[in-house]
Amino acid sequence: MTEAIRRQLIPEAKQALSVTIRALRARLLRDLGDEAERRYRLSVSIAQSGLAEAPRRRRQRLEAWLDERVRSSGAKNDKEKQAARERFLSQAIKEAAATLLNRLVLLRHLEAMGLSRPAIVTGGWNSLGYQELRDFAPGLMGDETEGYATLLQIKFDDLAVDLPGLFGDVGLTRLFHVPPATLREIVDRLDDETLESAWTDDTTLGWVYQYWNDPEREALDAKINDGGKIAPHEIASKTQMFTERYMVEWLLQNSLGLTWLGICKRNGWTADAERVLPVLEERRGEWRKRREAGEVALDALMPIEGELEAAWKYYVPQPLPGELASATATTTTTATAPRSVRDVRLLDPACGSGHFLCSAFDLFVLMYREEARHRGEVCSDKDIAESILARNLHGVDIDPRAVQIAAAGLYLKAKTLSREARPSHLSLVAPTLQLGNLGDDDPALVELRRDLKQEAGIPEELTRRLVASLAGVDHLGTLLKVDAAVDEALAATNLEFERS
Repeated sequence: MTEAIRRQLIPEAKQALSVTIRALRARLLRDLGDEAERRYRLSVSIAQSGLAEAPRRRRQRLEAWLDERVRSSGAKNDKEKQAARERFLSQAIKEAAATLLNRLVLLRHLEAMGLSRPAIVTGGWNSLGYQELRDFAPGLMGDETEGYATLLQIKFDDLAVDLPGLFGDVGLTRLFHVPPATLREIVDRLDDETLESAWTDDTTLGWVYQYWNDPEREALDAKINDGGKIAPHEIASKTQMFTERYMVEWLLQNSLGLTWLGICKRNGWTADAERVLPVLEERRGEWRKRREAGEVALDALMPIEGELEAAWKYYVPQPLPGELASATATTTTTATAPRSVRDVRLLDPACGSGHFLCSAFDLFVLMYREEARHRGEVCSDKDIAESILARNLHGVDIDPRAVQIAAAGLYLKAKTLSREARPSHLSLVAPTLQLGNLGDDDPALVELRRDLKQEAGIPEELTRRLVASLAGVDHLGTLLKVDAAVDEALAATNLEFERS
């Protein structure tokens, strides 16, 4: 069995992963909600709760967060405000639950790939990491989990240096306590042997994200079938679908791959692809003949030999950048390929769990290595990994949980390529600005306009128009034409900002 085959998620594991994630989602949402009620007595006012000082302060933080979200929701009467409050509380619990699961899933990945030692999730309370805690730090074992939760938090804090968006202070995650029995079930189920192949497959993180969203998507489908409409805050759950590997590879090889061939031609290099593309085409012809003769099944895939073939197996010959001409021959494009792969910028405007970005990472690695060889340079895997994440890959999504997964996937890619890789930053963002329903006289907006006028000389009317132009970014993401909105706002204020 080849390494590539061994590392892939087998069908049985994929089905088990779906069942596992759905079950853990249900338990986490239920148990974190129940535990929050028990600890903070949310059904009564703070004044009536009789809470001790520490839980009282934590509840005050939660209540302040909810007040801000309700204010930004546009709710007008008490009934609407209460409904909004319940929705945002549910959202906070969901974010905390998803964040914990994503952390444990990534840590299980890192352990399986030999990138995090000693193991903690692998083996759970019987893991080597936990046994070392028992032997060398027995004083940390006094909590409800016998120190296991403390050990996890130490590891999470360490990983937060490289991945603050997943392992740092995410939202209100620290306010929601995970019951010991719940934590034990999560760890035990992720360590089930039926999932073994999942932890060496680079698509698992994406499937985890989709399986987490499936119950909501199914509920929304039922809502639509009953004549209901999708609310803006429901768009992310409805539209997030994981793209199969072959679709991603086809699209990347015929876009990013085409750009690379253009770079090679511009620099006078003979691309490695030129050796393998004719071979692939000849073998495809032979494979089609065998299929027509009934020698192979209609749905059988042609065997691919080696990394280079895998990188170009879906490429369709087409004109290179700089060689394109219009059908009427009245104009020709001025587009030319970049000089170097380091200058290529790939943006996924709806990146979801980052499948396109992670697959593009692999393709970029081959291009960096090939370019270094053409230039007679030495480029380490560490430098390649860090450069790709810092320069080449960019992603936007309207769901912060998706960005968490995408960041985790790219981090895993970088660490798999080089253990020493320490990405300086990841160019991923979720534009959750919560501006859509704020009134023009909202105190925060009044303060923003005043401060920008005093400190930067920006007219208050221009700030008002710019904020208004961003109102739909939470659910529209990159569909929002920000540049046009900015131009319109500048024109509407007679270019006061430019003149000043």
